[in-house]
Amino acid sequence: MELQPIRRPVGMTILLVLSFLNALFNISSAPILYFGTPMMNEMLASGAFEESLKPFLANMSEADVAAIMDRVRFMVDLNPMYYLFNFILYIGSMVGVVKMFKLQRQGFHWYAIAQFLILINSVFFIYSKQTENPFFSEFLTTVMLILIYHLFLKRIELMQQQSNKNQDPYV
Repeated sequence: MELQPIRRPVGMTILLVLSFLNALFNISSAPILYFGTPMMNEMLASGAFEESLKPFLANMSEADVAAIMDRVRFMVDLNPMYYLFNFILYIGSMVGVVKMFKLQRQGFHWYAIAQFLILINSVFFIYSKQTENPFFSEFLTTVMLILIYHLFLKRIELMQQQSNKNQDPYV
């Protein structure tokens, strides 16, 4: 009897691809924000940043433009170490995603630890400065994703056990 390789569930593959893209986006944007915040601060202070965005914001209301500019100011005013830590932590998250894609249980641990540390990073650098605190919803999202990955990995382990049981001639 030939051993059949265990197939990753389609739902897990989709979730892994989305997690990979999220990590890739954050890994690529973190250095830009880390190194670019001093220049962006200067552009905001001089009004050059808002001026450069005018063609893109022309069809928006003044309230929407003000909200966008407030968000940009908030991001630029963050301690640049937030972006550096996010860069490192999202690399850990990506390592976990790649390992889970290869059906390695160790990847789940990499991913879970990185995601909780990303949440803690946000608590220290972002949530303390915001009037509206999204911690609870982000915490629930993080726990939900980790739980879903855990359930997928348990399903794969059961499939592997069943496959091994079917292949054992002494059972």
